[in-house]
Amino acid sequence: MIVTTLYTTSFKGIGQITVRELRFCFGDRLYRVRTDRVRDYDLVQFNYRGDPLALRQLGTVEDVFFHLADVPLSGEREDLNTIGEIPDLIPALNVHRQFNGLPRGRTRYRVIVQASMQGWQSYRRNQMQGAVERAVYRRFPKWRLVPDDAHVELWLQQTGRQVRLGLRLTDRTMRHRTYKIANRPASLRPTIARALVQLTRPEDGDVFLDPMCGAGTVMIERALAGRYALVQGGDIDEQAVADALENFGSRHKPRDVYHWDARQLPLPDQSVDKVATNPPWGHQVGSVFELRALYASAFAEIDRVLRPNGVVAILSSEWNAIKDALAQTNLTPIEQIKDIAVLGRRADIFVVQKFAV
Repeated sequence: MIVTTLYTTSFKGIGQITVRELRFCFGDRLYRVRTDRVRDYDLVQFNYRGDPLALRQLGTVEDVFFHLADVPLSGEREDLNTIGEIPDLIPALNVHRQFNGLPRGRTRYRVIVQASMQGWQSYRRNQMQGAVERAVYRRFPKWRLVPDDAHVELWLQQTGRQVRLGLRLTDRTMRHRTYKIANRPASLRPTIARALVQLTRPEDGDVFLDPMCGAGTVMIERALAGRYALVQGGDIDEQAVADALENFGSRHKPRDVYHWDARQLPLPDQSVDKVATNPPWGHQVGSVFELRALYASAFAEIDRVLRPNGVVAILSSEWNAIKDALAQTNLTPIEQIKDIAVLGRRADIFVVQKFAV
């Protein structure tokens, strides 16, 4: 079996959950795992023994890349020559064709650079980009350089005094999914929703709940994550409920979507195994007092409907409101994933459990 060096990108803070997902899905086919960060993204690099197409099942990942090279940087202009010495692209292109098939017509390519230029560097980002573009042209003179809508994308991602060169294998459906028909303002990215689901420790017999479901992203990600007994959720906004139903379509049954108030759930006591939710936070709620009241009532209801040993994952920036709300429940914090990048803002994921007495 051929060993391939690959890496993934996830939103900042999600990379550690991606590592868990990789190990759970691929076990001993995965080794030499390392993590880096560039801007608002976590990079997880690994050696992989197996079919690369299997990586498309990953839910917390924005993109998968074929690793081409790690280039150390001195800051001098000679770095541009080193960056331009790209390795043989044929093995990467062969894997790329497995993911995407052969392009129609003349191959289009582009180069993307993610780097925050530092004072010790005597060149600019566009010069790094140009060095790779010229190298690709020398290897493939019939290819056409384009600003967008390329068949082949080469990425340069700078982490400290090193730049990583990779060829992107996946397309936008990896990160945006195909089920997102109805979108709402500030709608949760599917990969972050999947991270919430993963932290609930999904099991085949789960009755799963999102009491403030918005457009249904968290619920659908739970349905995609594996077998379950029931997925259910609802929202106080009637349009959100309509959007969730549109996104579900006729798929993923059994599932129930309700128009309800999360502060008064029409569910029996101890009827739910797992909960994941993205409650309003930041500027989504009018005042601090309103937000604290919402959290207190909603988490009391989650506590009521959750079975003993049930797990809850919450995405929010409102640590004080969550702490105060949890203090009035039987829910105990067990993990906190800090500093998640969400639409240019920062939030944490809080994982709590209702331990059996």
